[in-house]
Amino acid sequence: MKSKNHFKQRLDTCSKAREITSQACFEALKYVYTASEKISELQFKNYWLKEIEVWGEVTKGLGWYDPPPDGIAVLFGSKERPERINYPTLRPRKYWPNPKIYFDSKGLGYVFASLYKFLEGIPIIGDFGFTYYLGRNERIIDHFKKGRELTDRICDLVSIGMTYNKLYTSTIQLLNKYDMENNVYSTTDRNWTNLGHSIPFINRSPTENEHESFLSGNKNLVNKTISLARIFINKSENFTIESNSAFTIEPRLTSNKDKLLPMCSFHTIVQFVQGKKIVLTNFRKIFNLLNMDWLN
Repeated sequence: MKSKNHFKQRLDTCSKAREITSQACFEALKYVYTASEKISELQFKNYWLKEIEVWGEVTKGLGWYDPPPDGIAVLFGSKERPERINYPTLRPRKYWPNPKIYFDSKGLGYVFASLYKFLEGIPIIGDFGFTYYLGRNERIIDHFKKGRELTDRICDLVSIGMTYNKLYTSTIQLLNKYDMENNVYSTTDRNWTNLGHSIPFINRSPTENEHESFLSGNKNLVNKTISLARIFINKSENFTIESNSAFTIEPRLTSNKDKLLPMCSFHTIVQFVQGKKIVLTNFRKIFNLLNMDWLN
């Protein structure tokens, strides 16, 4: 029987990994704002990784969602090129950080990192990501506000004892009320689309084969093992949310009424720690920096 402390250590590790990733993203964005030269997607990704290394707790290159390389996505859009962030999946090379696409101080974008921390030889993920908009178009601002509110409402729905498929179907009803849809295409979910997924190894220990993959030192094998250990929040999964558990809520929201509006997404982790719900966003500091306090 697992102790309460066992669960809490893993949940705390998930929180810490996400906190480190978000703080490093904040520092990278400060760098972009003060840089005298143009900063490309690839430069931003590398600077983000450099800031993560400063912490010494999440090792460079340990991003399980790979490709994109190192498990990090950076998509910079502009007024002229907003479609850059309307990606179906981050896997294709054309959506990897590009050395010839540059940050636009009045544009929009999407950043995501899937780094993890090891706890007693077990990788615990703390994914972090969000869309941003730096312009003044009120239609886009209202769309982002609506998307943020909807994501919060989805998190409000979550309760212990709820199954993943019930959460998914309840979310579809919310999406309809908001005239939005979830534009997620997953190459690893047999249902092809989902709302998010479990944080692996929170409420179960790795199997013998999974342990062997972690001990192998083979990054690709570790990444694949983490990926396969996820349980997706989709229309058919009846996994039940427990009193010590964690999962992502990460719809990619598009408008049903106005197809010209960009996708917006606010990756969130919901944890239950000894029955208490904790919602991890880690956005406030970054949104204040980006003058996007209208989303806080």
